[in-house]
Amino acid sequence: MSQFVVSARKYRPTSFDEVVGQDHIARTLKNALQTGHLAHAFLFTGPRGVGKTTCARILAKIINCEQPINKVEACNQCSSCKAFNDNASFNILELDAASNNSVENIRTLTEQVRFQPQHGKYKVFIIDEVHMLSTAAFNAFLKTLEEPPSYAIFILATTEKHKIIPTILSRCQIFDFRRIQIADAVVQLEKICVSEGIQAEKEALHTIASKADGAMRDALTIFDKIASSTGNVITYKDVVANLNLLDVEFYFTITDAMLREDVAEVFLTLDKIVRQGFDADHFVVGLADHFRDLLIARMPATTQILEVSTEMKNRYIRQAELTSSSFLLSGVQILNQCDIDLVRAKNKRLQVELALAKVTFLSRKVETNLFTGDSSEEKKNPERTQTQRIEVKKTPIESPVEQPLQGERVNKSASSVTEKEVPQRPADGGKNLFTDLQAIRDSIRQAEVSKQAARNEVNVELVRQIWDEYAEFTPSKSVQTALKLAIIEYEGRVVHCKVPTQVSKDMILQESPLLDRLRNETGQDALVFQIEVDKSLFPEFEEAKPVVAMTQKERYLYMVEQRPELAQLVQKLGLKLDKEI
Repeated sequence: MSQFVVSARKYRPTSFDEVVGQDHIARTLKNALQTGHLAHAFLFTGPRGVGKTTCARILAKIINCEQPINKVEACNQCSSCKAFNDNASFNILELDAASNNSVENIRTLTEQVRFQPQHGKYKVFIIDEVHMLSTAAFNAFLKTLEEPPSYAIFILATTEKHKIIPTILSRCQIFDFRRIQIADAVVQLEKICVSEGIQAEKEALHTIASKADGAMRDALTIFDKIASSTGNVITYKDVVANLNLLDVEFYFTITDAMLREDVAEVFLTLDKIVRQGFDADHFVVGLADHFRDLLIARMPATTQILEVSTEMKNRYIRQAELTSSSFLLSGVQILNQCDIDLVRAKNKRLQVELALAKVTFLSRKVETNLFTGDSSEEKKNPERTQTQRIEVKKTPIESPVEQPLQGERVNKSASSVTEKEVPQRPADGGKNLFTDLQAIRDSIRQAEVSKQAARNEVNVELVRQIWDEYAEFTPSKSVQTALKLAIIEYEGRVVHCKVPTQVSKDMILQESPLLDRLRNETGQDALVFQIEVDKSLFPEFEEAKPVVAMTQKERYLYMVEQRPELAQLVQKLGLKLDKEI
């Protein structure tokens, strides 16, 4: 029986053209080979499994090739190439710094640098995981790295560049390797499937590439594992089962149930997921990612960001058409907060169920806020809001009301008109609530007219009333005093305010909620403050006079001047004053 060779070794690139996802590195090294501008020291850095050591070996092989093709590709026919292919080349030496990180190991390396190559032009030293060298080993390597012989070339590879001392970095040409894109990894996996005679679903290869997290070596390792367990046919179900992943079908199902406000189906789907052994927090993160993908799929310009197969991308687009941006954004926010709260939650499943229920009834909350106004109004008149609240069991897609109207604040007169004009729920349970769209549009239009009329009726009395109400409930006593002492005038969307001191002016300027409240309740979005310090209007706030040093006699005379009866008291009591006085 022939020995099995893993795909990561069997399909390791032998030329720069075969390197996956590192075109910028390959192009730069090719140009250096063609022009003969080769540095004596290279540093290849990047995540694991992206081709650092592979590129180092390809470069070393081309450098020593006797007859390179176009100066950028080894011929594989000369003695140097054959020796390299057989792992018997004496001109290419590899050192694993993870296990050879002492000063003695570096001294042995520098001794080998002294000997010229037996065959070929260059002697190439490849040091893998170079960041594992000790500080003393780095220092012992510095002189050799800075001034090596003309025939010596060093190629250092590392995943943690920040651990290498700056004196080493300054002596190397640094090449940053990127993570392998999912699309590039899928193309490479498809080539291997053709070579091995394996049939694989497109979505299965996308899942493998996504699970590898940018490492081609990890993708090939996962591919070998699944291929050995499934045979010559790899399906998406096989990949999900072998990698213990949560099937994306659950996310589509639960999203459809949320859009129908079918909370029972949502809870049953969650129960099925938990019974399969998946953690609740893992599911919450996955559902948030699903909502994020749906939000991206809603915009044609961003669909290319989705790193999924074409069939799956079309499915995302179809479901995204049934949702609204506000629903997805609010859902992501709720799920993200749930993920944060799960860390300290004792009953994790209950926490997840509460979050899912909130997302399920998001549309009902939006419609209630749209037609009944602020919740504070309900507290003031619970009977009126009880009769006029519209409870609609419809998804955001079915509702004809546009989302930008959500959260729009109107003044009291405008809100009262809206409540009068909103059609009430009929006796049949509200089935025909949205049949007359023109009535709703007319109600909104009349509310806008009332709001505009309210804007034209703004006067100083209304501004002062809002001002005093804000001051009454301000927790800071100093701010409350400053607001109540201020003299207010209103003219042309400008609130003119006169205060006694600069401190009062600064306090009022910092009260941005007051300005927001005035703008909202008066309907004047461009309303501004103009505050002026006028001490003449506040004589009681006369600034304190500077303290003057006085003698004992001057103090006594000043007190007598203020209180003449003091002199009579001193005389009556027969007090003897100090001689100095």
